[in-house]
Amino acid sequence: MSGTKLEIKNVLTTLYEITGDTEDFISLLQTAFIYNSSKPLQDCKAKAEEFGKETGHLLNIIKEAAVDDKAVEPYVPVPEHLLRIWKNLDKLSDLIGKKIDEKVLFSDKAVNESIFLLQRLVEILGPTADIILARNIFLCKYIQESHAAIEKMATEYATLHEDRLARGVCLNAASSIYMGMLDAIKGIAWNTKQIALALSK
Repeated sequence: MSGTKLEIKNVLTTLYEITGDTEDFISLLQTAFIYNSSKPLQDCKAKAEEFGKETGHLLNIIKEAAVDDKAVEPYVPVPEHLLRIWKNLDKLSDLIGKKIDEKVLFSDKAVNESIFLLQRLVEILGPTADIILARNIFLCKYIQESHAAIEKMATEYATLHEDRLARGVCLNAASSIYMGMLDAIKGIAWNTKQIALALSK
């Protein structure tokens, strides 16, 4: 057998911890964004790279175990989606860092929208970590519904932002950063939904 039950349990526990760490990561991003301070971002890139490497290793273990144990199959897509979540978090970190370094000002509306969406991500990443250890169908449904809400809000915010840009309320420099942030946020929510879908089977 290519993977013992204990080994798989340890892998799932590690995936749970890595997913849980995304909440702390977003809290750092929120702090950096709100206070225009690059200090909270210093550890972000290193963490994203570290978890990226670890997630790839865990994916190989799960794939091998799934060959012999059909119960492990639903977990095969999880590390890959988690890796994409971390890549989008890294992208968010870079964008917020650019905003701070270049002293780019957001409108009050864009600031409030960004903070709101980042908080919505925190609210679905915790349950996502939980379903890795306990495949709760109700949490899976909550995550899928929450993704739909985040996707809808981010799309609406993008439309409103384009209107603000046309009216000259926002600067072009701020626009590219803000739209990039919305794209990364939608990417995180989408991959979170994919984890929930995989584990609801």
